[in-house]
Amino acid sequence: MRVHACRLTPGTDLKAELERLTEAHALRAGCILSCVGSLSRARLRMPGAIGDAGVFRTFVEPMEIVSLTGTLCSDGPHVHISLARSDGGCIGGHLARGCIVNTTAELVIGDLPQVEFRRAPEAATGYRELNVLPRPSESDRSTR
Repeated sequence: MRVHACRLTPGTDLKAELERLTEAHALRAGCILSCVGSLSRARLRMPGAIGDAGVFRTFVEPMEIVSLTGTLCSDGPHVHISLARSDGGCIGGHLARGCIVNTTAELVIGDLPQVEFRRAPEAATGYRELNVLPRPSESDRSTR
């Protein structure tokens, strides 16, 4: 596994940066290994929500990132986040654009070299779901 690590600075949109890093590192099967930091604003799609724009909630307050997990590929990220509020309560959901780094976000991403992630529409869920495919080796690609 190849590993990429970086620090995101205040004002950075977390999801937009994950998308940019996926493209910049040509991630075909990326996974979030670790992320610690804070947000000043969070925009989340709430659990169990399908399709309706009203299922997004925005929180504007300082929050600590206590968990960030998901898969990354050129077809788009699928990332969940958990955030701790100042009173110790937690909120979480599907990461959306509009999650803004407060002080820092220390991010570590793994790149899995033997597989490729692709997303395809699935009628049962209404979403583009993950398909894990074997990645051809360098020697396989050179013989084509």
